Amino acid sequence: MNSNWSILIILNNYLHDVATAVLLSSAVILSVLGRQAKTGGEGEKRAFARAYRTLTRFAAGALVWIVLGGIPRTIFFTQFEFIPADTKGIVADLIIKHVLLVSAVVAGGVMWIRLGKLARGFAAADETERSIRG
Repeated sequence: MNSNWSILIILNNYLHDVATAVLLSSAVILSVLGRQAKTGGEGEKRAFARAYRTLTRFAAGALVWIVLGGIPRTIFFTQFEFIPADTKGIVADLIIKHVLLVSAVVAGGVMWIRLGKLARGFAAADETERSIRG
């Protein structure tokens, strides 16, 4: 394979891992804000709502990259990941890495689903409170 393509595949694989970290870390940040919003006042709830909108964009972008970047990563997995790992005798490490990456994506996804429900609950409560006030 042309060295320019090799560089692009390696860069893609790296950014694919970064996208996984962005998905999970944004969910963790939002989870902390969600806990504060549950026990805090209106300021914490508004902060959570603002952060939810912003971090959802980051998470959506990360998820798109995870899916799209996963295509070339899968196609070239043997050449760029498995064979080098086999040569170095670190196939078990590679397996552990990918199990952790899949776990991070699943955990991030589950957290986003739960946080979305919490955000909708806060939005509904806020809307009800506004309508009562008139």
